[in-house]
Amino acid sequence: MRYPGRRREAAELVGRRVIVRHRLHNHQFSATDVLGTLQAWTPDGARVRRDRGGDVVHITPDDIIVIKEIPERTVTRRDVRDLEAAAAGGWVALEAEWLGGWLLRASGGFTGRGNSCLPLDDPGMPVGQAVEAVEAWYAQRRLPALFQIPEPLGQVLGPQLDARGWSAPFNRTTVMTAVLDDVRQGARDDLPEVRVEDTPDQAWLDAYHYRGGSLPDHAVDVLVNAATVGFASIDEDGERVAVARGAVSTAPSGRCWLGLTAVEVAPGARRRGLGRHVVAGLAAWAAGHGANEAYLQVTESNTAAQATYRRIGFTEHHAYHYRSGSAPQTTL
Repeated sequence: MRYPGRRREAAELVGRRVIVRHRLHNHQFSATDVLGTLQAWTPDGARVRRDRGGDVVHITPDDIIVIKEIPERTVTRRDVRDLEAAAAGGWVALEAEWLGGWLLRASGGFTGRGNSCLPLDDPGMPVGQAVEAVEAWYAQRRLPALFQIPEPLGQVLGPQLDARGWSAPFNRTTVMTAVLDDVRQGARDDLPEVRVEDTPDQAWLDAYHYRGGSLPDHAVDVLVNAATVGFASIDEDGERVAVARGAVSTAPSGRCWLGLTAVEVAPGARRRGLGRHVVAGLAAWAAGHGANEAYLQVTESNTAAQATYRRIGFTEHHAYHYRSGSAPQTTL
């Protein structure tokens, strides 16, 4: 879009990949382009994190000639596999077993990620035979056979599941990522401090409603089952107004990630920036544990949450969906 004069449209691009053409002052009538993610749009101008180098460029409104959205960078299969492996280390099942490059997980039925097979690589046997092994593994544990399929890693698997009468894909989820320093910018001096503890207290558990429901008795066992995990809380006037869970894990490539889950703000305290603030507190905590990037998962239909996370620097990385050997479980 051309600029100036279209401030509102430009503000809607925050969190998206853009190209900004702007004037240079060291050469008369010259201009250059900045390619990257629009981190912020204020009356003072645009703040863009470059694709290359990761430095942030501030461009004043008077210098902006054109700003427009461009397609996201290509995410490779290797990138997806690497991040999903890190995410598996951030939400660790109570029982896990490898079948070649497939990770079977069981956690008494609490969460899809904790009770599904994650096909990251070749299972080391014919796919049909591997699916049979997955079905038998979950049957032994009296759990529905379930796959969490990162896209596009499950292309070969799909026809095999179709042939065996598995459900159609459901609960498609978007995985979003951000630079940790950008997430930390959501901290607010005018809001109560964010406390991060190693285990959740009862007030934290009472404030967390997974998919709108209550937690099973063994939920705490799953929540704390990670090498480096933190439970963030914000209290105001004696009430727990915001919570979030963070887990730091390292991908096979060596990249260190903060995984954000269980972000929840009390209904009466929403629209005040508490969600960003509690996430920023976890980002600061994670930086102390070596993380420099963050990821989270948002249901595809939750466009409002996706827009909120874009405003603090998150962009879409890939998606995954579930397939079940029985009737789909809508609470996964």
